[in-house]
Amino acid sequence: MDTVVQWNICGFRSNFKELKLLLNRSQLAVVALQECRLGEGQLPPRVYTLLLPQSGSPGGEAALLIRNETRFSEIVLNTGLHAAAATISLEKTLTLCSLYLPPNSPVLKLSLAELFEQLPKPFFVLGDFSAHSPAWGDSRWNGRGGCSKSSQLKMT
Repeated sequence: MDTVVQWNICGFRSNFKELKLLLNRSQLAVVALQECRLGEGQLPPRVYTLLLPQSGSPGGEAALLIRNETRFSEIVLNTGLHAAAATISLEKTLTLCSLYLPPNSPVLKLSLAELFEQLPKPFFVLGDFSAHSPAWGDSRWNGRGGCSKSSQLKMT
């Protein structure tokens, strides 16, 4: 069975050993990464392809790590958001999007809606949205939590 994992890695270099261990033990089809901060010379394991769109920030903030034997097609996104997307052939063909929304940057519902419009259906958005809501067990709530929950309901 093909497995997809989402991970805010908080720096590729600082967690590279853990990432390699995870990939070697689990043979994951796809890993959606956020806060990559990928530096020069830092490469993913050879059996994976790294999709890291240029986001204007050094090292990228959202990426997809796709096992080489997994068929995929990268989706070039027209967005100011930190996002990477691809259509992936697993048991079924679907679109995966890795998204990172930094905590102090404003995010407009319109930006999210425009991103969702670019993703072929069916799609899953995986990421760190810096959102808090009791809907997913967080004791705190913020506006992003309400926005994420609202977007989630509209997509289902």
